[in-house]
Amino acid sequence: MKPLRFLHIPKTAGSTFSSMLRRQYLGKGHFGFTGFNDADRERFEALPERKKNRIALFTGHAPLVTGVSEADEALIITFLRNPIKRVQSFCQHVSEGKSPHLREAFPPESFDLDAFLDSGNGELSNLETKMLINGAQAASPILIDKMSAAEARDTALENLFSRVYRFGLQKHFDESLLLFAEALHWSTPLYGALNKKNSDRKIEFKPHHLERIAEMNAIDIEVYNRAKAYFYDTLLPRVDTKELARFRKKQRMVSSPLKLMHRTYESIFRPN
Repeated sequence: MKPLRFLHIPKTAGSTFSSMLRRQYLGKGHFGFTGFNDADRERFEALPERKKNRIALFTGHAPLVTGVSEADEALIITFLRNPIKRVQSFCQHVSEGKSPHLREAFPPESFDLDAFLDSGNGELSNLETKMLINGAQAASPILIDKMSAAEARDTALENLFSRVYRFGLQKHFDESLLLFAEALHWSTPLYGALNKKNSDRKIEFKPHHLERIAEMNAIDIEVYNRAKAYFYDTLLPRVDTKELARFRKKQRMVSSPLKLMHRTYESIFRPN
């Protein structure tokens, strides 16, 4: 089978999923995108041919078109998330100081949610659409700003339904895993939940914050609603409820041990 690429849209349970993927492809070549596309392409091109030829798995933050032909020709899978919840999770992540490049401008000790929402950060607005239509940088507004909202929505959906091999919903993470496993002939895709928010530092989203987020993500909301309808109508009915129950029983038993093992896997599977 062709190599696999996980198009990792930030704050869609991608860290948890990537860790599971690396176990599925243990012993096979892996390349991780970092979100800096020019540097990623240079790093890939600098690899010896034998290493390039061994790569069976691409992960990380990069838009639909990466410029690395081997990744762009791979089978692409991705997760989508309710756009408002995705942005809430991103804001929480930044407020906890977990985005090093934003820590100086938005220090966790004095995080101002209103200021952050007004900052123009590219990950706050229509990121799922951007990543489904973009080449170059994932959060770049260049393409989306040249399109009408309807054109951007339709392009993202066309790419999702025709260029992406399979997609899942973060809201139905377990069901999505079973659908991926069936399509790609994986072993049982057990996982340890990673990158959870700090409940002691939970920020409060007031109605005007949620309205602002919805306004900034109007295109993503349309894309997500169309994708969710397709998932519910076409994909979710394929999941056997008894199999799902068995999977979740196993998952409860292994979640904590797998989470503890994560650091070991990270040390093995660093970007080439």
